[in-house]
Amino acid sequence: MATKHVEPTLGAESFTCPHCGAIAHQTWFQTFGGRYKKDSRPHIPDVESAERVKRDKDIDEEVKEKLVLWFEKSSSKVPFFFPSEASPYNAPELGNVFVSECYSCNALSIWIADKLTYPHVKYEIEPNDDLPEEIRQDFLEAASIVNQSPRGAAALLRLCIQKLLKHLGESGTDINRDIGSLVKKGLDARMQKALDIVRVVGNEAVHPGSIDLRDDKATATKLFGLVNLIADQMITQPKHLDAMFEGLPEGKKQGIEQRDSKRD
Repeated sequence: MATKHVEPTLGAESFTCPHCGAIAHQTWFQTFGGRYKKDSRPHIPDVESAERVKRDKDIDEEVKEKLVLWFEKSSSKVPFFFPSEASPYNAPELGNVFVSECYSCNALSIWIADKLTYPHVKYEIEPNDDLPEEIRQDFLEAASIVNQSPRGAAALLRLCIQKLLKHLGESGTDINRDIGSLVKKGLDARMQKALDIVRVVGNEAVHPGSIDLRDDKATATKLFGLVNLIADQMITQPKHLDAMFEGLPEGKKQGIEQRDSKRD
């Protein structure tokens, strides 16, 4: 049974942690900005910084312990909380910047407005195994950006369909015309609808139209399933049927060919 997934949402009491994968309670934090002193600038310390502090005999042990901890956490390049002697409320609040802390693993997630910006979360879906490698790569690229750009993902999935139609023997230059060509050849009506959905939504992602995909991740993610459905119906299932037919005894296959050759 598949593990339930609760989409991370700004302000939610709990969701699937993008770090550890557990459905866990989230503690939310405001953020505050403190101005650096005149000659100070932000920087990431190197590993040697902590070692130099450890070797320095002139630094008080308690201070040394705090410095080493700060160096180690800073060099990890992972967000963390560090106690400050000054009250954070003396600093201006950063609007539209939020932090959630997972109860299960204590890892921090960073939000800009209602968008989860850290960690980068890939939409977990695998392309159909029978898709040509070039199309699989486009599919995976779309999955890697759908959380940040639903429009970009929809446009890439439209490209997947364009390349798939060429793989199936069509021109690959005009999706609408290629779908029409397949319809004339007996394309299943359900596959025609699936192809046209990806085509139309993908077109709207590229050209201004009546469908606004800028923040519509839900619509964009449904296209992944449609691309896989199309590949299954038009590549995988025919391949399996052909393999099973080829496994029949040669005499039986010849009998079928003779039967069909008598048809008008």
